Amino acid sequence: MGEPARIFVTGARGFVGTHVVRRALAAGHAVTGVVRELPEAVEPGVSYVTMTRLLAHPDLLAGATALVHAAAIRHRHGVGAREYQEANVELVGQLLRASAGRVRRVVYVSSVGVYGFPRKLPVSERHPYAPATLYSATKVAAEKLVQGLGRELSLDVVVARPCIVYGRGDRNGMMDKLAAMIRAGRYRLVGAGDNTLHHVHVDDASAALLALALEPSAAGQDVIVAGPEWTTLRELSERVAEAVGRSLPRLHVPLGLARAVATVVDVAAYRGLAFHDSEPPINHEKLDVMTRSICFDVTKLRSLGFRPSVGYVEGIARTLGGPAA
Repeated sequence: MGEPARIFVTGARGFVGTHVVRRALAAGHAVTGVVRELPEAVEPGVSYVTMTRLLAHPDLLAGATALVHAAAIRHRHGVGAREYQEANVELVGQLLRASAGRVRRVVYVSSVGVYGFPRKLPVSERHPYAPATLYSATKVAAEKLVQGLGRELSLDVVVARPCIVYGRGDRNGMMDKLAAMIRAGRYRLVGAGDNTLHHVHVDDASAALLALALEPSAAGQDVIVAGPEWTTLRELSERVAEAVGRSLPRLHVPLGLARAVATVVDVAAYRGLAFHDSEPPINHEKLDVMTRSICFDVTKLRSLGFRPSVGYVEGIARTLGGPAA
């Protein structure tokens, strides 16, 4: 193994960030976690600094091998445009300016949401921007900022675009929500279930992000991060049901009916008539994620030396099977 790297990880207490931190530590690197507030329970071997202190004292970054910027406000109900803008765009600019002349490489963790749901599949890095949500639009804005400031400040920047990441411990994630609904008997397949879906297990996602932080040939690249295979909604639902010891109901919800209900829900939420403090059980964004086909080409990721390896059978077992490690 070469010389240990010095790596900063923002969002170090979040789902993806925690796994990047642990993987970097396991590889023998020196890791500093950047957090909103200093944690009471720390990850052994990790140094911590608050985002506020880091931005006030950017020389703390001097000599760093890489900064992996995994912190963001995730796509969730009730987040407004201003909150997204501050956390997902403006903070990115502040970190890039702090990194200039101090950090060898910045890895910005974006999202495949920047592509929306194109008709031509699989999606590659050559697809144009077509964000379908407010969250995804802020990711596009941040990517453009990263690319512009990278040139202006002579920064080595890599844009990583993970698809939906899943794994044990992601309590707000798609896979955990799906498993909870199936366990409770509240899940019904929407439509025929033959649409294509593509996810990435957090073990692959974190390993890919670390690889992109250290691989010399990744300089200046934008890279999709996705798992080694894709599936269908029906196959995914059946595998999750098997993992939690349940059977899927035979009754399907017609997609047209689900869309009609989602329209009523979206209108009610928009007009402030419902769902002020709670997430709606269904809306068009949720239906898009579950019922529209999407899959990704990982040729570029593989060309940079990283091959995702955790398929759905193994990934679901790691996520839902047995006691936590």
